[in-house]
Amino acid sequence: MITRYEESDESVWIPVAQGLDGGPARAFLPSRGFQDAYRYGYKAETVTAPYFEALSEIQQAYIDGDSRIFLVNKGTKKERQSRACWRHGNKAGAPHLGPSLGWVAVAVSDLEKLSDHELETALRVANKKFATLSPPLAKPVLCRSPSELDQEVARIYGEGVREIPMGQGVPEKLESTTHVFVRDAQVVAFTLQKAQGKCECCQQPAPFVKASGLPFLEVHHVKRLASGGSDRVSNAVAVCPNCHRELHHGARAKDLADELYTLVQRLIRE
Repeated sequence: MITRYEESDESVWIPVAQGLDGGPARAFLPSRGFQDAYRYGYKAETVTAPYFEALSEIQQAYIDGDSRIFLVNKGTKKERQSRACWRHGNKAGAPHLGPSLGWVAVAVSDLEKLSDHELETALRVANKKFATLSPPLAKPVLCRSPSELDQEVARIYGEGVREIPMGQGVPEKLESTTHVFVRDAQVVAFTLQKAQGKCECCQQPAPFVKASGLPFLEVHHVKRLASGGSDRVSNAVAVCPNCHRELHHGARAKDLADELYTLVQRLIRE
């Protein structure tokens, strides 16, 4: 369970809302600084306060389970509304959101540096309603060739993956006889570790273990890099060679990709 923020706290719980219509998640972050007024409360009765005051009230309302019934639709319908909500934007008609995805504990000193994506990823990876963004995200280990990628993945995997990779939103494309993308070895190693030796598509064990000691699984980007997909753990799965080929060339490729979003909780549609 979360706790209400006090001024001397070094960490704070941040609410995160599911994305609207399948879009990215939205967190209650100080996008306009700490002193600006933020709108929060019941959908029919919002108020404004500086960031930390608004955040504390949202937290307390969630802890207490505060809700009220309002008459909506010009008084023709009763609707129960939660007070643990905020407007995503300061205008009265901005989307009204609540912690439908969950809560993430973060360092107060990092608040102005965090993004919605980082908090969403922390919750998806934890596969729980509560997560802690600690340790910090691992910086990319960029590899410009398949052999370099294999070498770095084996090293990172062998050392143990302790941090969620930051990944790359738009990987660099290299020119050669064919197009090759610069890949982050941290993302590959993290994805392989999460799979625990099993294909995340068919759920079967890897067909064999490589000389490096890693299970032979291939990391597939659900939205392909060539289609503008990111090189992040929220877009990557570890799959066996058969599933990998079917995801690229099979008649059921689109259906399999849709199933992966259900099977693998850390995935986020792009």
